[in-house]
Amino acid sequence: MADEFDLILDKCIDRINHGENLEKCLADYPAYADRLEPMLKAVTKTKAAYAFVPSDDAKRTARQKLYSALERRRYPSFWQRIAQPRLAWVSAISIIVLLVVSLVVLRPILWQETSEIPDLPIINIPSADADGNFIFMVSDDVNAIDEFNTVNVTIEKVWLLKTGEPEQWVEFTPSTQTFDLAQLPGDTTQALWQGNVPLGEYSRVVIEVSSVTGTLISTEQTIEIKLPSDKLQVKIPFVVSADSVTSFTYDLTVVKTGNTQDGGKYLLKPQAGESGASQVPLNKPESPNEGKGQGEPKK
Repeated sequence: MADEFDLILDKCIDRINHGENLEKCLADYPAYADRLEPMLKAVTKTKAAYAFVPSDDAKRTARQKLYSALERRRYPSFWQRIAQPRLAWVSAISIIVLLVVSLVVLRPILWQETSEIPDLPIINIPSADADGNFIFMVSDDVNAIDEFNTVNVTIEKVWLLKTGEPEQWVEFTPSTQTFDLAQLPGDTTQALWQGNVPLGEYSRVVIEVSSVTGTLISTEQTIEIKLPSDKLQVKIPFVVSADSVTSFTYDLTVVKTGNTQDGGKYLLKPQAGESGASQVPLNKPESPNEGKGQGEPKK
């Protein structure tokens, strides 16, 4: 029983950290409500006391430094390339060790860093529903988007990973597949699909992006924006319940990398820290569809 209570407590803490309220968690586990309430209240107070939201400028500067550092590591200088043969035997041993560790230890989670999707059963949702229990939305996190007049992104498919026994993919095709990310800065969102998905807990969202093009403000040139993979994913747990409509906002951002001399490159990246789900009770006076679409504030 203690193990079961610890597991329930962990689930409730995760749910509160991702935006759910304390009362909802207590209602889902009435047998443990008396024991859960004081602990979850402490978690809520601690979260509020230590909450910190960095400014958009700070986040943009940090990300630019990170991607510039990654770009320098990807393309080493001339003298670094000259020195590499001297360390070839060390590199070979390191690669062998890393391969062994990856195969033995990291294989179960390796897919999280690649575009591969685990071979699991797929539930296909054939059509949208304006009164459905799930809304898929997109938004842009502030970064290099202010250098573009337009950034047109096309999403072919969306997959939601439903947890449980067995794990399953829930797949649907967005009703709106191409959208202008430049029109969705900061807290602005656009709904691409609404429909009914199976009730339960989910752990991640994957999108298949077929193309990204942007028109630069400075030159009015239309360029292709690169992708780290055609399948972008964020690992964020959320719940779809019978008494509410769940809205999931998938946050994307355009970042600039490379040297300023050659104009740099632009990449489209998912932003797990800015993505997430929110819920609207079905008994709320306003319709869950009100305000949905381009220009809706991020939940």
